[in-house]
Amino acid sequence: MKRTILILLALSVVAPVSAKGRKADYRVTFPSRDNAVVIGDVPAWAKGAAVFCDGREIPSQLDDLDGDGCYEELVFVYEGLPLGFRGEAAGQPPVEVGFRVLYFAEERAADYPVRVNAQMWLKNPDKSLREVAAAESDKDDMYRRLHHHGPAFESELAAYRVYFDKKQSIDTYGKKRPGLELRETMWYPTDEQLRAGSGHDNLRVFGSISVGALKGWDDRRQRMVHITEMNRREARIRAAGPVRTVVDMRVEGWRYGGRELNMTSRYILYAGHQDVQAEHRIEGECRDLLFTTGVMKIRDGFTATLRDSVLVSTGCDYPENDSVKWERERMALVTVVPGRQIVSRTDDAASHLVQLRPDAGGRIDCRFWAFWRKNGWLRSEDWESGAGLASLGDWASYLSRPRVERLK
Repeated sequence: MKRTILILLALSVVAPVSAKGRKADYRVTFPSRDNAVVIGDVPAWAKGAAVFCDGREIPSQLDDLDGDGCYEELVFVYEGLPLGFRGEAAGQPPVEVGFRVLYFAEERAADYPVRVNAQMWLKNPDKSLREVAAAESDKDDMYRRLHHHGPAFESELAAYRVYFDKKQSIDTYGKKRPGLELRETMWYPTDEQLRAGSGHDNLRVFGSISVGALKGWDDRRQRMVHITEMNRREARIRAAGPVRTVVDMRVEGWRYGGRELNMTSRYILYAGHQDVQAEHRIEGECRDLLFTTGVMKIRDGFTATLRDSVLVSTGCDYPENDSVKWERERMALVTVVPGRQIVSRTDDAASHLVQLRPDAGGRIDCRFWAFWRKNGWLRSEDWESGAGLASLGDWASYLSRPRVERLK
């Protein structure tokens, strides 16, 4: 087998172009095992799309991420990377694959399997719940007004929620078997659901960085700074499947470091993925300000830095205060940050941290993962130590995204 694969699409094996459709061919280069593809040149008139590879349709999704009524991105997950492929960081040449996209001027119904879910539930005065796609407040009062305290999102392999408060920390929900279940458990499974094999919240975040959250940094006191003084907060589900979820947490008028900033933290989870892409966009004069992220210190655990830009924390603690009903859970957390933006590596009492500066565009992007002992698809010995986690893959390589080129 050739080490670099190029699949050329022939017109004879692709669905015919209808009078209402227009084709576009793309070459995608995969430099790592990240198989989530984003095409950003969607025609403004497109209302539907279909993606083909080697004559077979791949489930895809069109997303309007800014709410202007037009789709900006077409996304899909490519499952055909060669077995054993680890990417450029492991000394292997990248994989090149050809795709054909048909764009349609009308909506196109497609019966794709739903492999992700995002949800947010507002509490009504009568204690019933109302599902919403957006919530906002100019006070710090949304944590208790929302069920599970903020938006939650899941793939078949993992689930996360973002606290809608000054911490904006990420909490984790472990699964024992692949599948979607938040619609049924609502993050808090009943005893019957637990006996039937459902997952559950498996981490006590406390006041830590949790995993992958971005906060301010007090260099004099050597500790993180929560997002406290602000004018407005917003949580918004931008996309909810079937291929990926996109959740935005936005704060406006954040008074930090003697400035007033706006910051949008976007969390993206793809079907078949346990990792979350976190894209933090900071508006305002922030080039000389420090921010921090990392992984929390878990009780009875240790941390290992596999590379300068990778932080790993493992440990064992009770996920709830009720230590009679809940047993201690062994967890592993991973956060990967762009090494070129790291300024220092200083921990605080609750977290293993790196301090970063935004790039020229005000961006700080990272990826994070959560694993636990009860994941039915992982061997515990693979991740209970830093060396074991290293064997699972080159974490930093995941910052290398698939590269998309439109062919003429």
